[in-house]
Amino acid sequence: MDTGICLWMSVAVRAEARHASEMVTQLLFGETYRVLIATTEWLNIRTDDCGYEGWISTKQHTALTEEQYTQYLSMPKQLVDTPFLYLRDADTHIAFPIFIGSQFPKPQDGSFTIGSRRFTTDAVSAPSSLRHKGLSEQQDRLLSVAFQYLNAPYLWGGRTPAGIDCSGFVQMVFKQIGIDLPRDASQQVHAGQVIDFIQEAQIGDIAFFENEEGVIVHTGIVCGYQQIIHASGHVQINTLDETGIFHTGLKKYTHRLRIIKRVLL
Repeated sequence: MDTGICLWMSVAVRAEARHASEMVTQLLFGETYRVLIATTEWLNIRTDDCGYEGWISTKQHTALTEEQYTQYLSMPKQLVDTPFLYLRDADTHIAFPIFIGSQFPKPQDGSFTIGSRRFTTDAVSAPSSLRHKGLSEQQDRLLSVAFQYLNAPYLWGGRTPAGIDCSGFVQMVFKQIGIDLPRDASQQVHAGQVIDFIQEAQIGDIAFFENEEGVIVHTGIVCGYQQIIHASGHVQINTLDETGIFHTGLKKYTHRLRIIKRVLL
């Protein structure tokens, strides 16, 4: 089975093998995948991080040999923890930005190699120290990451500060603290332990919301007492209670609460 890696800022993964098809998710720099089906112009892939399947253009595919692929997976990785970080292609000397949540092998003397390509970069900032009283290191780190996405516009299938959807936001925030979650809200709801009462919700718990048919259609992260950070229109903080999300600006409930789950144990 062929393998590949994203060496672009991001690559659109589509529901069908055509450019007009909806984008269901994105690959970020350094994320790997396996090719399931190959046509002249499109590849059906399965991502390695969460097993998500979709189609990418062959023009955005960077192949890895099985040896390169295995070697890359075994390398210690550096996660980008700032909204943007610039890399420079060592051969072309072209600099380009990559997004928070991207990853690459930990640099040696300011450079790293993926396959046959070498890149240079500045040092990536270290995770911040505890700044919020009474929080665990994981909770503090989670808040620091989540707040960097504030005001990012909503984009169906998006996973970056340039555009992100609700489940992509939850997935990327937890990725930054070392917890891998599935891609979609309907899949994420199966992770973690149920919180029986909203009064017991803690920072880092994940809230899920349903439509009138009882289908999970939205998700967000508890970020304070009766507060939730989520992507709806843009990444924002709203009030959360036993009914759901109350938007003070609109003066109405926008999402109906179904369940709260805890994955930080």
